[in-house]
Amino acid sequence: MRGPDATRPSTFNRLLLLVLVAWALAMVVPSFYQVARPLASFGFSADNNGTIIDVAKPFAAPQQSPATQAGLAVGDRIDLSRMSCAEPGSRACAALVMVLGGSGGLQYTWPGREIDLAVLPARGGAPRMVHMRAALAPLGWADRLVLLANTVAGVMFVLAASRLVWLRPGVLTWGFFLYAIWFNPGQTYAYYALLQFWPLAALAEQAAEALAVGAAYAGLLLFALRFPADAPDESWRPAERLAPWVGVVCALLTLLPGANLFGRPTEPYAAASYLAGYAVNATVLAVLLLRRRGLHPRDEQRMRWVIAGAAIGLPSYIFASICQATGLVEEIWGSAPSQTAVGLLFLVQGVLGYFVWAAVSRPRVVSVAIPLRHGTVTAVLTLALGIPVMFVHERVAQYHEELHLPEWIWPLVVAPIMLIVLQRLHEVGVDLVDHAFNRAYHRARRGLQRAGRALETAGSFTAIDRVLVEDAARSLRLASAAVFRVADGTVHRTEPAVGWEGTSLRVLQRDTDALVFACLTDRRPIRLPPVRRRCPGWPEEEQAPCLAVPVCGNAPEGVAVVLYGLHRTGSDITEDECDVLHALAVQAGRAYDRVEAETLRREVRILRARLSALSA
Repeated sequence: MRGPDATRPSTFNRLLLLVLVAWALAMVVPSFYQVARPLASFGFSADNNGTIIDVAKPFAAPQQSPATQAGLAVGDRIDLSRMSCAEPGSRACAALVMVLGGSGGLQYTWPGREIDLAVLPARGGAPRMVHMRAALAPLGWADRLVLLANTVAGVMFVLAASRLVWLRPGVLTWGFFLYAIWFNPGQTYAYYALLQFWPLAALAEQAAEALAVGAAYAGLLLFALRFPADAPDESWRPAERLAPWVGVVCALLTLLPGANLFGRPTEPYAAASYLAGYAVNATVLAVLLLRRRGLHPRDEQRMRWVIAGAAIGLPSYIFASICQATGLVEEIWGSAPSQTAVGLLFLVQGVLGYFVWAAVSRPRVVSVAIPLRHGTVTAVLTLALGIPVMFVHERVAQYHEELHLPEWIWPLVVAPIMLIVLQRLHEVGVDLVDHAFNRAYHRARRGLQRAGRALETAGSFTAIDRVLVEDAARSLRLASAAVFRVADGTVHRTEPAVGWEGTSLRVLQRDTDALVFACLTDRRPIRLPPVRRRCPGWPEEEQAPCLAVPVCGNAPEGVAVVLYGLHRTGSDITEDECDVLHALAVQAGRAYDRVEAETLRREVRILRARLSALSA
């Protein structure tokens, strides 16, 4: 029996996990409030040097901004020498936390808050004190939708990463979870707005943020070095020992920009921290690409998912953070992307969470090109159809004013018609693009449809087996395929078979192969677990069956079952391919019944002829 000491590490780890999950969600969940009710803003953005880079956002016009009304202008600079958090309880510290706290850049606050800022005018002159009262910052429907999507994606990102740790604790899953705590799509405006009531708590959050960023980068490196087996690789041992020190450096670079709360300009440190993040992300991608070469084909397909997610999510998140928290983009391009565009960039980070979840939790994955293609097509078509919607909405609004149309015209008449038309256009567009970019699958489907028509004239069971095995394996480029036919109360393997050479399994047993028999009972395809979970006699590794497809016919117990393996590239069989194989099996069932009926009729004729001969 295990003593209490044996369970203590696991209990501690799970308690630590729950605490970190609670902290991560506490930073993201308050954004739901901002979706329902907008926060307030002073209407200006400042970089980490205190230089004001915008005096309008998030308001539609500069005249609506409290900063513009107070006389602030782009180029003015907050006098950090006079505004300091050396005394955390002072009004100056509280004001500085409201405008530079968190990650810098655009800040939100609670409605009704007032501040006094010491400002150095850009045109020169004596410093002056500026008094501002925060005004409600309206959010358009597009901003609300993007913020809602970011919040939901952030919560799901954190929960998915924590679920991996809960089910499969290890260096690999803990590393990615530490990354997910901070680098998720969720926004923290509302969280920091709440912290502004307690400046000392906001300062403590700055330190916690630095530790979280350092742990995130170190965890991401360890994840890249351990995936997919979560086992140390001797050739990468020095890199594993270096990962914690990389986290320490990143934590220090993240902590230094917070010195602006104590009177020090820190924009170069902020830029250096983001450049260091880019360097770590590039290193992670390089490690994943280099380690992919020596993996088993099945694990290589999983690695492709991680590489695709990292290549999409990591740069977009870092670039969105630079746009949000520094003045680097304004200095280079003269203007910064809108808040909606920055939110969409953060939302792209969710791709990394989904792809990592799929690669870690599933021992087999389909080709990563399939979700990438479908996601890209859906996003492009949605954006392409969104432009006409906006145009029609503006025209209807114009006609409302000119023709005095009733208010119910748009929600009850125009909007439903447009939704029906756009939905149909979307379906047609997705189908056309899918045929254009997924030619291999449609070519294979046409090949299997021709094979299905050939079953109508098959003259023997062996000819049917050959179509189910050889034609299917050749069309879909499968590593293995074999037919197990029901005869005399047993389910035995027939010939030909692809990828089953040298295997000892000839007859399926109900006790050891219950999942395959469940396929015959349920009369539907069933995905099979990895080979290591089954009894000996099955093909190993590349040829291991992953899908059981029943061939039913008219027999109540089924006619046969076909076991198909992975693709030769190591990717799993997709749902579309599963449907095609199932349709082929249905045709094969009818062919088996027809051949069996013809065989019985031929035997009856022979027996009648013999009986007639004996009677004569």
